[in-house]
Amino acid sequence: MNNTSSTMSNENRHFGFWGDLPLARKLLIAFSALAMLALVVGIVANLGLNSVKNSYEHSLSDGEALKSTSLTLSNNLLTARRHEKDFIARWHEEGFDTAYTNYVVSNQQAVAEIRKNIAALSTFAPAVGETFSATYPQTQYESDLATLEQSTDLYEQNFQKMVQLSKERGFNDTGLEGQFRTDVHNIEALIIGREDLNPLVITMLTIRRHEKDYLLRGEQTYIDQTHQSVIDLKQQVASSDVLTATEKKDITALADQYVVSFDALVAKDVEVAAATQAFRDAAHTMEPLVAKLTSTGADMSQSDVTTARTNSSRTLLYSSVTLIAALLIAVFLSVILSRQITKPVISLTNTAQIISEGKFDIQAEVTSADEIGSLAQNFNIMTARLAQAFEDVRRRAAELATVAEVSTATSTILEVTNLLQEVVNLTKERFNLYHSHIYLLDESGENLVLASGAGEAGRQMVAEGRSIPLNREQSLVARAAREQQGVTVNDVTQALDFLPNILLPDTRSELAVPMIVGGRVIGVFDVQSDKVGRFTDSDINIQTTLAAQVATSVQNVRSFEKSKAQADFESLVNTIGQKIQRTTTVEDTLQTAIRELGLALGAKRVKANIGNGSNEARRN
Repeated sequence: MNNTSSTMSNENRHFGFWGDLPLARKLLIAFSALAMLALVVGIVANLGLNSVKNSYEHSLSDGEALKSTSLTLSNNLLTARRHEKDFIARWHEEGFDTAYTNYVVSNQQAVAEIRKNIAALSTFAPAVGETFSATYPQTQYESDLATLEQSTDLYEQNFQKMVQLSKERGFNDTGLEGQFRTDVHNIEALIIGREDLNPLVITMLTIRRHEKDYLLRGEQTYIDQTHQSVIDLKQQVASSDVLTATEKKDITALADQYVVSFDALVAKDVEVAAATQAFRDAAHTMEPLVAKLTSTGADMSQSDVTTARTNSSRTLLYSSVTLIAALLIAVFLSVILSRQITKPVISLTNTAQIISEGKFDIQAEVTSADEIGSLAQNFNIMTARLAQAFEDVRRRAAELATVAEVSTATSTILEVTNLLQEVVNLTKERFNLYHSHIYLLDESGENLVLASGAGEAGRQMVAEGRSIPLNREQSLVARAAREQQGVTVNDVTQALDFLPNILLPDTRSELAVPMIVGGRVIGVFDVQSDKVGRFTDSDINIQTTLAAQVATSVQNVRSFEKSKAQADFESLVNTIGQKIQRTTTVEDTLQTAIRELGLALGAKRVKANIGNGSNEARRN
């Protein structure tokens, strides 16, 4: 109560008229007084003047015209470069014809305007030579225009050449890229899907990987690797005991055709790069010349204005300009400074109030580089960190809730196959993953056998009976089992031990965690994403927790199945024993025992011999 009363007392205190005014109003009154003082001084000073001369003479038209034309030229060059960059960046996704219409035609129009601007600038050569005879003679001006015109021709020619070469090169299923993709698909059609050609399939996947690396990076290393892999493929084909002579001949011919198509694409890329560099060099030659002309126009225009001002009465001009400037500065400062001081503080206060209500997506406006601006910047950094922290906590809670949901959903399943399938399906769905599957260690402890997988790809891999040797180096799954800890690869194209899968072509990052029960690895839980950089240390912890719960569930189900089998066996033995006890002869006893055993074992024929006799009982 005392604290509340004290606060209310401080809030109700008055400090007089000036003390109670807001800061913005105090500043406004102070600077307004300064403005009035400057106005009074100006009036008194101007009482002694008899007349006022014209403040300016008309400025020469050539300077303003040169300035305007050079600015237009600069804008047209920027427009041409923008359309050039838009074509290069977007023709793959929009298609060549659409990109040509949208960007190349516009580029040509901008270049045509540049030529008109150059022609217009040539008319100002005498005026430039007269104004800047010492620093920028007429001959140099005319030489710059000639260089600019030549560079424009080079730019246009090489850009058009690059456009045509890009069309010939093609993309995906068009041009040279489409041709070599057709050739490589023809090779794959002859070897993919044949289990007896797995070495060739692996080599073919290596070729495709080098090929894609080249398309992404364009480095000579990947060209050489592609050639070498094709040579390896041809050698494997020649030494294959599975392929017929005709198949060997066909695959070898297709491999040679693929190399020809691939080399044609590489050669076309070199031509495209040369043309691109040529028109960029021409543009880089044009840009400083255009900037020089623009600066010349501005300087010439300014020179004209300066000449006009010189002819005015300096005494009257200086006194009038000084007084008016003082008045304007005073008014300007009174408004701007008050706004600059109070507006950021009010904005920061309002932002803090909104953030205190739990809305962390708002940012304080930074309007200056002074202390208030620094305060706003630090405030935004703090807000961003708080938002990120809350988001991390929320995401962590959601992931833990998902783990609990998966654990709850599988807790009532008493069959291992169904249990694992439910786990991979829920994991893929809840964590928004590209794929998930589970490998179980076989009884020998030497191989990881695929037990379940999400989606059609997972079903197909399980049906194929896929397995990975525990000692295999090129496998993240085997590595996780060997090291008994989670393994993350956030860019599989950079991982040497990543094992590519043709059924999962879009995998970009992978996380494999071991399933451990009682210190013993029973399998590996593997999840994959189609995004680079998908998995963090937090994901390892979450998936490790989930893998541990799944491993415990698997162990519990196995124990249940074992106990159930033992109970069923004991029940069967007890039933057979009761039936035997009801028999009265040795013959009935044997017949009953043989019949029940045959039914229990599902045997079509059961036979028993006793001693040296010839008694024999059979069941068909």
